[in-house]
Amino acid sequence: MGIREAMIAGLMATTGIATPGPALGQTLDVVRFGVYVAVDDVERSVTFYEKLFGKPPQVRTPALVGFDVAGGLFGVVSRSAYAAGSPEAGRVRPYMRVADIEAAFSRVTAMAPGSIAAPGIVTEGPFRFFRFVDPEGNVLEIFSFTPK
Repeated sequence: MGIREAMIAGLMATTGIATPGPALGQTLDVVRFGVYVAVDDVERSVTFYEKLFGKPPQVRTPALVGFDVAGGLFGVVSRSAYAAGSPEAGRVRPYMRVADIEAAFSRVTAMAPGSIAAPGIVTEGPFRFFRFVDPEGNVLEIFSFTPK
């Protein structure tokens, strides 16, 4: 299996499109899933993500701010407090599935001109996606899926 096929298989498995496989014994009792981006300027990043998500954060401490996104927690954390010594941005790529990729693309383009990675919206089989960069250099991906 090539990298592209593995990525598509992974996306399908995490987006509820694939048929669940057999259980492998005990399960991890996950209550809520989340991801965070490590940043140097928390307030600048919070302003960006408030605009992106269209709502204030659900959790706020001086070094961690969390947004409720589709039932999961999207965190913005101080690199010095939670990820000291971690590499700069771009090592992890959060991705979010949306119902309307065109509307999402328009929203991100309007709120953060120049943040969209070329060539814009890409179509690969049943997936359409685009990537953009937050003020700290973290790359995010927004995608839609239309079964054939």
